[in-house]
Amino acid sequence: MSENNKTKEPSHSPGIGYAIPFFLALTILTVVSFCIPLRPTQSNTEKRNLAQFPEFSVEALLSGDYFDDITLWFSDTFPGREGWLTLSSNISALHGYSEIAIEGDLPVMETIPEIPKEVEPLPSVVEETAGEETTGATEPQQWGGVDAGNEAEINLGAVIQIGDTAFNAQGFSEPYSRKYAETLTAFAEKMTPLGVNVISAPIPTAVGIMVEEEYLAQLNCAPQDDIIDFMHDNMSDDIIKIDTFGALIDHNDEYIYFRTDHHWTALGAYYVYEELCKTMGYEAAPLESFEEFDQGTFEGSIYFKAKYHRKLKKDNVMAYIPQGDIQMLIYKDSAIGYEMPLIADTTQRELNTKYLTFMSSDNPLSVVTNHSLPDAPNCIVIKDSFGNCFVPFLTQNYHKIYAIDYRKFKASTVSYIAEHYDIDDVIIAPYLTATQAIDGNNMFAAKLR
Repeated sequence: MSENNKTKEPSHSPGIGYAIPFFLALTILTVVSFCIPLRPTQSNTEKRNLAQFPEFSVEALLSGDYFDDITLWFSDTFPGREGWLTLSSNISALHGYSEIAIEGDLPVMETIPEIPKEVEPLPSVVEETAGEETTGATEPQQWGGVDAGNEAEINLGAVIQIGDTAFNAQGFSEPYSRKYAETLTAFAEKMTPLGVNVISAPIPTAVGIMVEEEYLAQLNCAPQDDIIDFMHDNMSDDIIKIDTFGALIDHNDEYIYFRTDHHWTALGAYYVYEELCKTMGYEAAPLESFEEFDQGTFEGSIYFKAKYHRKLKKDNVMAYIPQGDIQMLIYKDSAIGYEMPLIADTTQRELNTKYLTFMSSDNPLSVVTNHSLPDAPNCIVIKDSFGNCFVPFLTQNYHKIYAIDYRKFKASTVSYIAEHYDIDDVIIAPYLTATQAIDGNNMFAAKLR
């Protein structure tokens, strides 16, 4: 039989068979993506609230913003996004390795001016900002007028990874540093007639304490002792200044900052507590008088933001339980408080939530009372999340502590103190990054006017 007369066998292409699983998976993902209940509302990895479905308005529809916001919501809240982010980060980490890696833009270097010996009086920040719209500002309210509201986010800056440790970059802003000083000066003018001490205790961040100063310039990071000195030198002499930098730099060979998170450890907070007591003439409780409560392994806020996060050394959260009959009431969006533990058990929680052991997370107002010290002074602490592991130590010297989170509390601190004359000290303890940001300064001004 000739070749031309042979019957040809039909060919079976394997392409269709391979395509079926792909399209099946695509179909399943499409169906899942439209399941609203499966969409997350918060990101534990990124420590932020995710985009919300936009409210409809004709103006937004005509401008095109409405559909842009829907697109953002759709992509930002995709079901299982935490797992996808982790997978993407793990794959990226396989592409080479360097002992020093930077993610994001480093701050622009700005020279910190030298302070003259005599500083001219600063204008009142209340007069300067009159009529301005500030983040979280409301009319002064009665005690209990708190509102969780929307927490303003402060940009933490670039992530610098050095070996097994990650840091947030820290720059210097002269205008914002001056505004912080002016805000506290104006606040102290109101407190002095009431006999209330105003205490400034800005908390340094890890890069300024744990990285040698000779390398900071190469990382475009400002010396934090100079930043704090500049702010304090521009303040009224009526304000008590705490050498937070000196208290920490003397212990920078200890575990006082996390390696995967932007916060300090409770041990670091203890050393600043010691310094505050020394400055105020109080007797600091010895560290061994606190009961250690090990919360276990911790993956912090910048763990997945580091370029080679798999090279980072995991953290461990140690909490210190103070002595005494201590009670904490937290207030969220009403005048009704409910009791929560000052040090919560987070040993069984997810690795990236262990910092929530301190003061049961961030709340607009927390009132901590040590019933074992009825005759001790009372204080207000103006803080952010850095203050959460700081407040428990203060219970050994104060009867009552009113801990106000300036990012969430909307009442006026001044109006409260004017009506309640049981306040002896106001401790203002933001972490340094907030003092160098416009959002942070606006929030201070709103709470201290």
